[in-house]
Amino acid sequence: MKYIIDLRSDTVTKPTKQMFDSIYSVFDDLGDDVYEEDSTVQILQNQVSGIFNKEAGLFFPSGTMCNLTALLCWCGRGSEVILGNKSHMFLFEQGGAAQFGGIAFHTLANKEDGTIEIHEIENAIRDDDIHECNTSLIAIENTHNACGGKILPKSFLEELQKLAKKKHLPIHMDGARIWNALEEMNIAPCQMGDYVDSMSVCLSKGLGAPVGSLLLGPKTFIQKAKRIRKALGGGMRQSGILAAAALTGIKDFQNGILRKDHEKIKMLAQELEEIDGFQPQKVVHTNILFINLS
Repeated sequence: MKYIIDLRSDTVTKPTKQMFDSIYSVFDDLGDDVYEEDSTVQILQNQVSGIFNKEAGLFFPSGTMCNLTALLCWCGRGSEVILGNKSHMFLFEQGGAAQFGGIAFHTLANKEDGTIEIHEIENAIRDDDIHECNTSLIAIENTHNACGGKILPKSFLEELQKLAKKKHLPIHMDGARIWNALEEMNIAPCQMGDYVDSMSVCLSKGLGAPVGSLLLGPKTFIQKAKRIRKALGGGMRQSGILAAAALTGIKDFQNGILRKDHEKIKMLAQELEEIDGFQPQKVVHTNILFINLS
C-alpha cells in the first residue's frame, strides 16, 4: 500500500481520537457563547490568557479574524500599522485592515530571520504632523511563516519592546505558530506574552485542533474585540465542542508533541541535502521547510 504524506502546510491536520472523546464529554456543558454561557469556551479563554500572562482572551473561528480584530481595536481609520513586508498579515490576509478599517500598512523589509531593523522601525514611526497618518501599532509574527518558520530572537523582542514603550505604541504578535516558537525557545508562555500588548494564538495547525484561534490582551481591549468579532460574523454559539478539542491540543503540546515535529523536519532537511536538485533552506528552526528545486 502506498501512502501520501501531505506536506503543503501544517493546516492540513486531523483531530485525534482524544479530541473527539473530549468533544463528547462536554455535551452537558454546552451553551450559547455569544451570551458567554458556554463553560468550556470560558475555561479555554481563561486558561490560555492565564498562561500567556494576559488579562483576558476571546475565542475566534480563525487567526485571520483574530488579527483583523486586533487591528480594528488598536487603530482608528486613517492610522497606520508598521509591519514586515513578508508578514502573513500583509501578504495573505487580503488587506483586511484597509477593507474594513481604513487602516494603512507601512511595510519594512523582513530579514532572513524574520526580524526588522530596530532603527528602521523607529524611523518609520510618524511625527505628530497633521499632514501624516498616525502610527498606531507595530505588528510582528512568531514564528515567521514566509521566512521559513524562524523564531524571533529574545534580543529583538526586548529591543522592540523598549522602543514601543518609549514611543507609547502597542505591539501585536501574530502567533499563528507561537506554540512552535515556545517549544524551540524553551521559554514559558508568560515570558513570550510579556513582550507584547496583544497576540493571536492558533489552536489548529501544529496542535491539530479542528478550528480556532484566541485573541489575548487587556480586559478593555477584549471587551472591544467582542463587539468587533460579532460584527465580522465571528460570534459562535455552542462552540464548546471546538474549545474542548483545543484544550486537548494544549495538553498534547505540554506533553511534547511539537518536539517530535521539529526533530522530523530537521532530519528531512538533512536527507534532502543529499539528493541532487534539492536545495532545502539552510537554517531550520521549527516546522516549516522551504526547498528550491533545480
